Amino acid sequence: MWDIRIILLTFLCVALYTGQSFCNRLFSGNYKGSPDIATPVFSSVYGVLVAVVTLLLNGGRFSPSLPTVFFGMGNGVILFLYNLGMIQAARRGPYTFQSIMMLFGNVVVCLLFAALFWGDHITGLQLLGIAVMLAAFVVLNAGGLRFTGVKKGYFFWVISLFLTNGFYGVVMDAQQRTISDERNEMILLIFLSLAVISLGYMLILHRNGLREAYAMGKRAALSAVASSLCAAFAVYLLMLLLQSVPSYILYTVVNGGVLVFSAVLSFVILKEKPTKMTLVGVALSAASIVLLSL
Repeated sequence: MWDIRIILLTFLCVALYTGQSFCNRLFSGNYKGSPDIATPVFSSVYGVLVAVVTLLLNGGRFSPSLPTVFFGMGNGVILFLYNLGMIQAARRGPYTFQSIMMLFGNVVVCLLFAALFWGDHITGLQLLGIAVMLAAFVVLNAGGLRFTGVKKGYFFWVISLFLTNGFYGVVMDAQQRTISDERNEMILLIFLSLAVISLGYMLILHRNGLREAYAMGKRAALSAVASSLCAAFAVYLLMLLLQSVPSYILYTVVNGGVLVFSAVLSFVILKEKPTKMTLVGVALSAASIVLLSL
């Protein structure tokens, strides 16, 4: 399963997702409009850009089958609900806990669906590797787990993040299991649907300030473009890898890899001093990836 080609593609996929996460933070810090509308503005621009890049990568060809249309548009709706959950949860309580639940959802829901619906055989070693990675998620975020001042509705939105991030992965996996040669069409439909829904959201709720909302500034615009490029290639690689690696293992490795990459970057580039908990979390993540690659 883990030959050198898959290892290299997974490493590149993790690097691209890490770059996307970093660019998202840059956009958030440089966006000149209200923080309340930063995410739908970003989602609409980002969705269009990822769709365009994907179309170019596919040589302008776009001929999805009906199942791929349903899969793609369905995941576009799920992705919008996920982004909405991120905004609403962040307004009401600690970001750390919602991040843990989001990552758990991506791994646990895919694992359960693969076992119960697709009938995948999951070995004890794989379950151990996944459990170690879930422990790493908690350890790496343990310093920010504070529930003081949590507002009403926080746990509802956190549960929605768990489910949407999980079912996003499930739908990706289902499309690749059934129609693997339409990955570009799937990606394009997801992100174009996200863009249309996000723009509709802005037109309904923020119509009067639409011009100001999209006057985001040069740095924010460049960050959105860079994030979109990273996302387009990362999602393409993810769907390519889903043909060779079970979703519950791939999502575990990719999520854990992004956490490790982000931690290492903070040590090397930002010169942050690692805590004992951070080092333990990185070590657990590395151990999990080794277990899952055996």
